[in-house]
Amino acid sequence: MRENKDEIPPKVSRSDRITLIRQLNADAFSARGKAGERQTRKPEPAELKLLRERAAALAAAIAIMLALLFSTVLDPGLVGLTVLVGGVRREPSASPPQATPRPTADPTLVIRLADVDRDVSPEVVIKLVGIEPESGGVELKGDEPTVLIYHTHDTEAYRQTPDSTYAPSGNCRTEDDGHNVYAVGEELKRLLWEEYGIRALHASEKHEKPLITSAYSRSLETMRRYKEEYPSLEMFIDLHRDGVADTGWEDDFVTVDGLECARMMFVVGTGKSGKSSQFAPSEAPDTEHDMPDFESNYALAVRLTETLLSYDPDFMRNIRVKSGKYNQQVSDKCLLVEVGHNGNTLEQAENSMRFLAKAIASLGLPEQ
Repeated sequence: MRENKDEIPPKVSRSDRITLIRQLNADAFSARGKAGERQTRKPEPAELKLLRERAAALAAAIAIMLALLFSTVLDPGLVGLTVLVGGVRREPSASPPQATPRPTADPTLVIRLADVDRDVSPEVVIKLVGIEPESGGVELKGDEPTVLIYHTHDTEAYRQTPDSTYAPSGNCRTEDDGHNVYAVGEELKRLLWEEYGIRALHASEKHEKPLITSAYSRSLETMRRYKEEYPSLEMFIDLHRDGVADTGWEDDFVTVDGLECARMMFVVGTGKSGKSSQFAPSEAPDTEHDMPDFESNYALAVRLTETLLSYDPDFMRNIRVKSGKYNQQVSDKCLLVEVGHNGNTLEQAENSMRFLAKAIASLGLPEQ
């Protein structure tokens, strides 16, 4: 007698029972066969497994580069990529970016204090990830000149005031060296020597004429000429003034130690985009053997930016990473600095030099 009356419904006929039993036996036989097949299947060769793993890693790397290449807007301050299984997701900023990204437990790629132009090679972006400012001292003191200050765009000037007027040669431009970026460079040179004993040279060569579009080719000649004449030169500073709309920027300055100071920004050239906008091909063609050491220049810019931010948290704009060279292939200590903009005054720009000189002098000291 059956203990479980519900095992086979009482209304099922004998022939249906036989059919059901046969089906169960067939299913069991099939399951045993598949299990045996699994047991006798040969394991995947180690070489094939390795190839699969390498292919997956390559696909992830390509996904990261494509995400960087095709991202519509790069977050100011950093580029963050969160690696996910099967792809890459770019995380938008939920709040205004901090000057220095805070550490996070998420697997992100972080570029310190930088805004990256869209046409910069993804290869460069990946190399910049995780670069830290160099902690060793950069010795700039000595009996020989170690710093060259020059101006690729030598007529860039500032907003005129009753105390600072000039004859314009263009929109916020003048050939009067007492009222353009040359005056700012002269103040930096003076402070480096008088306050910190650093010998700096200040090039007075003009580079904009005959065409401003080829100015970088002429300033490159200036740099190489000085480097040949003064082999002791370590640092090259191309001092510029940035450009903004004609009005509405008059209040864009910081007050440090009671002085109104123009905000500043470093530009790092990578030479990595497959094109060059600063040289005519006949003047200075791009070659893989004459490229900027952008990693070293970027690390230097980061260190100076962090030092200047310690004087005032709004003193510096984010480092601008661009695809051009900007003559930064001449040395591993090349800086292009934008000192304020045409909404600032000459006095504000000159005041900023007191703190830039202090930050440069601090490079000779080990980080605390």
